Amino acid sequence: MEGKGLQGSRILIVDDAETQRFILRNIILEMGYQPVLAESGAQALKVFLRCNPRMVLLDVSMPEMDGFEVCRRLKENPDTKDVPVIFISAFESPEEIAMAFKAGGADFVAKPLLPEVVRARVGVHLKLAEAMEKLSGAE
Repeated sequence: MEGKGLQGSRILIVDDAETQRFILRNIILEMGYQPVLAESGAQALKVFLRCNPRMVLLDVSMPEMDGFEVCRRLKENPDTKDVPVIFISAFESPEEIAMAFKAGGADFVAKPLLPEVVRARVGVHLKLAEAMEKLSGAE
């Protein structure tokens, strides 16, 4: 397990492809976290408010509202702006990666997903978020 403060943390997984959601769900479960699944951007924004996740794994390409817009909305809200967002995409053009960071993303993982890469990125960003919370609480 990554750390006592992180154990059982909820991670919101947003992808319109059911197969990808379940692959990510299994990785997150193996890491000891609680996956919460959403299949659209609009659903993700509603679920986010109910489940208060520590992190979001967010597909870029979804119908109606893409991942960039979901991330921008989360980052505009003072209550959700500090939650790390890791973008997931089958496309990894330099322009798309730049758009992910410009929207407020913390990281970018390309599909097909390699469990080792997902575990490493999730672990790093959860530890970083926890450290930032401790620092802001110490002020």
